[in-house]
Amino acid sequence: MKSIEITNEAARKYKDGYPRLDVKDFSAPYQGTDGELIKLVVRNQFVAYAYLAKQRNSDGWVLTTEEKYIDENFFRKLFTMAQIKRADFYYSEETNVFRFFNGVGDGLGGLTIDYYAGYYVFTFDNKGLYQHRSTLYSAFEAAIKDYEGIYEKLQFNVQKNALKNRHVKGEVAPETLEVEQNGVKYLVYLNNELSNFALDKRELLADLKTKYAAEKIVFSGFSRNGSVGANAMLGGAFKTVNVDLTLKAGERLKKQFLANGIDPEKQEIRTMDVQGYLDYAFNHHIEFDVTFLDPPVFVRSKKRTFNLSKDYPSLIEAALKATKNEGLLILTANSASLSLKKLKEQLENVFTEHNSRFEILHTYHSPQDFATLKQYRQSDYFKALILRIYR
Repeated sequence: MKSIEITNEAARKYKDGYPRLDVKDFSAPYQGTDGELIKLVVRNQFVAYAYLAKQRNSDGWVLTTEEKYIDENFFRKLFTMAQIKRADFYYSEETNVFRFFNGVGDGLGGLTIDYYAGYYVFTFDNKGLYQHRSTLYSAFEAAIKDYEGIYEKLQFNVQKNALKNRHVKGEVAPETLEVEQNGVKYLVYLNNELSNFALDKRELLADLKTKYAAEKIVFSGFSRNGSVGANAMLGGAFKTVNVDLTLKAGERLKKQFLANGIDPEKQEIRTMDVQGYLDYAFNHHIEFDVTFLDPPVFVRSKKRTFNLSKDYPSLIEAALKATKNEGLLILTANSASLSLKKLKEQLENVFTEHNSRFEILHTYHSPQDFATLKQYRQSDYFKALILRIYR
C-alpha cells in the first residue's frame, strides 16, 4: 500500500472525521488507480487509510483513522454494526423496506444498500469501490446470513446498460415484488429498474396519511410511483391529483393504487409538466387543500428544464397560487446542493412577493435508517417542510 504525504491542515481535517478525499491535500501529485488503497501520512506518521475513486466532487473516501487491516473482516464489522443499528426495522409489522447501509453515515463512502423484504440492493457510486465488490459481497455474506438475494446498481457510466442493474447472488426476486412501508403497499421491480422508490420520505408520508390528508383534495407533483397519492387516499383524502412527466409513472401509479385497494379511475392521473399543470389550475380557479411537491434534482420536459437549486422558487410560486388559503404546502428537497437555510430564504422571497405568509408546521431530515455523519453535512441531504399558507 502506497503512503501519501498530506498537509498538516488536511491531517487535522481527516482526524476530525471528515470523510471525503481531495487530492489537493496531497503534498505531491499522485494519480493512482481507481480503487487503490492508500495510507495518508504526515512526516511518515499514520493519519488514515483511504481509497481512490473519481466521483463527482470527490477523489475518494477515507476508510478509517485507526491502524487496522482493510480486509474482508473490516467490511464485515461495518455490515454487522449497520444491522444492529436497524434491528427494530427487521421486526416491524408494517415496514419491510428500509435503508440498510448509508454511505459515510455507516463508515463507507460510495456505497448504499437498501433492504426490500429480504432482498438487498447494493448501489455503487463509483468505479473505485466497485473494484472491491467481491470482498464486499463476501463480507456481507459473513455478516448477514439470512438474505433472500443480492442485487447491484451502478451509478457510474458503463458500456452496457444491462450492467447497470443486475442480480448477483441468492434468489431472484419476483418480477413484481410487493413490499410495505407504514402499512402501505408498494410494487418494486428489482430485475429491471435502477430506481424503485425513495425510502427517505417514510416519516413524511406517515404524517401525511395520519394527520393531514383526511377529507382533503391532495395534489402530488412529480408523483413517480404514487406513494403520495396512496398515502393520502389511505389517510381519508377525498381525491388525489397526480402529475408526472412520464407515461411509465402513470401506469405504475395505477398499479400502486390497485395494490392498496384504491380505484385509480376515481383519481386524476396526468402525464404532463408539473408547473404547467399548476399554472393551468390557477388559471381555471382550481385549488387544492394540500399541495405536495417532490421534485427531482434535475429534469427536462418539452417546455422547460428544471434544476432544483435554481428553479424551485418558480415552482413554489405556481404551487402557492394553486393552494387554498390556510391550506398546506409540502415541499421536499432531496439534494445536498439546496440547504434548508437556502430553501427557507427562497420561500420568504416568494411569499413576500405575493403578499403572503406561511407557518412551518414540521421540518424533516433524513430518517433513522439514513445514518448521517455530523462532520459531513452533505450526508444529511434529505429535507422537507410542511407549511400552512396564508394569502
